[in-house]
Amino acid sequence: MALGPTIGPVHLVVIGLENDQLKGQIARELHRASESNAIRVLDALAIQKTQDGQVVSLGASDLTLEEREEYGAIVGALLGFGATESEEGAEIGAEMGLLSFATQNFGLSQEDIQRIAADLPAGTTALMVLFEHRWAVPLKEAVMDAGGVVLAQGIIRPEDLLQFGSSLAEASAEAQPVTSQTESQPQIQ
Repeated sequence: MALGPTIGPVHLVVIGLENDQLKGQIARELHRASESNAIRVLDALAIQKTQDGQVVSLGASDLTLEEREEYGAIVGALLGFGATESEEGAEIGAEMGLLSFATQNFGLSQEDIQRIAADLPAGTTALMVLFEHRWAVPLKEAVMDAGGVVLAQGIIRPEDLLQFGSSLAEASAEAQPVTSQTESQPQIQ
């Protein structure tokens, strides 16, 4: 299956929120990043449980129906819809992904959404956003043109780096100096 134009790295973020803190700020930032072409929202789904236990869901995407079908086929094949590793299984997965992704946010049915909501505390929202890093497409193409391959990648939160740095500083402060063998033992001549 040809993938067509270059697809940037795809990122899934799941966020938990208190309903009384929601004022549209996240939607505005996603829209701003999308409008600047930094990202493209492939799928977004908010599942909200009200204080009285009612479930409300709202989905969005930057993709047209045609693009949702194209991405659905890719996602379905990659996620292994169609239980076998054969080419036929991949084709079945592509078709299943196409149908579910094109017509439902994250391919989730209303029953799936209700199952997810069952685990949400009242008064909270789960926000799932799948987006493509459009800013990285030229970099990806440059790497491909140079015959390079990505050996590793990952996302590190700044908070985790700060914690790592703090732990490293503590360990460094507690470390005993290591002396070399030549310093600690007399040399024989």
